[in-house]
Amino acid sequence: MGIRSVFGKSFAVATSTAAVLGMGVLAVAAQSQPPINVVINQSPWLEGFASIVEEYEDETGNTVSLDVNPYAGSLEKQRNAVRSDKSEFDLLIVNGIFYPEMYHGGFLEPLKNIDPDFELDSQVYTYGDTPWFDAENKTVNRETGDLLTVPVNPNITLMFYRKDLYDEKGLSAPETFEELLANAKMFHNPPEMYGIVQRASRGTVSVTWDFFPYINGYGGSFFRDEPNGDFFVTLNSEAGRNALEMYVQLAKEAGPQNTASLTQGDLIQFLATGKAVHAVLPVAAWAQMDDPNKSIVPGKIDFATLPHAEGFDSTPALGHWLAGIPKNLDDAQKVAALEFLKWFQKPETQIAYAELGGAPVSAAAYESDFAEKPENRYMLAMRTASPQAKGLWTIPEGAEIAAVMELGLNRAVAGEITVVDALNSMAKDMAKVLADAGYKTGNLPDLK
Repeated sequence: MGIRSVFGKSFAVATSTAAVLGMGVLAVAAQSQPPINVVINQSPWLEGFASIVEEYEDETGNTVSLDVNPYAGSLEKQRNAVRSDKSEFDLLIVNGIFYPEMYHGGFLEPLKNIDPDFELDSQVYTYGDTPWFDAENKTVNRETGDLLTVPVNPNITLMFYRKDLYDEKGLSAPETFEELLANAKMFHNPPEMYGIVQRASRGTVSVTWDFFPYINGYGGSFFRDEPNGDFFVTLNSEAGRNALEMYVQLAKEAGPQNTASLTQGDLIQFLATGKAVHAVLPVAAWAQMDDPNKSIVPGKIDFATLPHAEGFDSTPALGHWLAGIPKNLDDAQKVAALEFLKWFQKPETQIAYAELGGAPVSAAAYESDFAEKPENRYMLAMRTASPQAKGLWTIPEGAEIAAVMELGLNRAVAGEITVVDALNSMAKDMAKVLADAGYKTGNLPDLK
């Protein structure tokens, strides 16, 4: 038994020899692989992932060690590993916002180079086709790109809402932003109860991520045609104005006075203490809502896909995680890492992953009998939301773009600048970032 302890967290997730079971020695002679080392972030879904790793070890006799770090520490370790002569990690768990750095840098081995017959399982959600990358055109493109990663966590946004209060008034989950506003105002009774709590504080990617479903839900976008390499900035469109006006109106008319300083943790706390009716949060937060040790409203929170404007689609924001294999590894280690991914993406594995408290990435789990149980009701919302989710961007300059948007959106919610001024200034600054990086770009004329 081997134990890897990092960031004060230990996981007994390594076994060195095959076990002997009732039917004889596990069938590992042909499948036996060298040990692999996985770098991963500390997160609410880590325990479920560690559990499914243990299942893999029990089933195959192969060894997996998890190197667990804070988010920033994990990212830094991955950056160092792929730039070294030989990576110390065989599998990188890459965030769905900053994965472009790994793609554009050419650091990941195309999975078909390891096994020409490998395919992503047909029931695994593709999350905006982010597992594929066209290195020539530098775009995420399933048709022309190489398969570089396998999704391992679907961390997308859902609408969390007080189902018990909705039932009292005979309401259904809001489908449009206008319904959300009306319902939030109906329940708004500060300081005892807030109609909605929203994240608007500045962070690495904080309010930007939460605002993304709004602009898409009004038919807008950050860029004109990103999949085809057109990065003309369209943030300051009429759709952008409508989206940000709604985001600000919700904060002013149905939220706390300090919305501009609220973090994701604050939103969870408001819901768990029974002081908020609505919040948009990543699905990973669902378990805290039913945990009586963390919530005074267990069983009262339900989940739905995000609202949208009339005539447009719901667009949950992707903050998912992808597993990739570094190029700077020995061939045997690449094969061993891919063997784990082959096993992980199987429908039966994904159902077991859900049963172990993990966050599955396959329709097989979300359409299983397990998903129909009341305690797993978040899975029904995920069944609808997962195919609709989109990522914020597919380029490595995302951190610079986020810095621009975090400031502008925060100031608009705080009332320091108008919605129009915020959108116009952000669009110009984003276009400059992209132009300096050599992209085909520009921006719309100023909104008036």
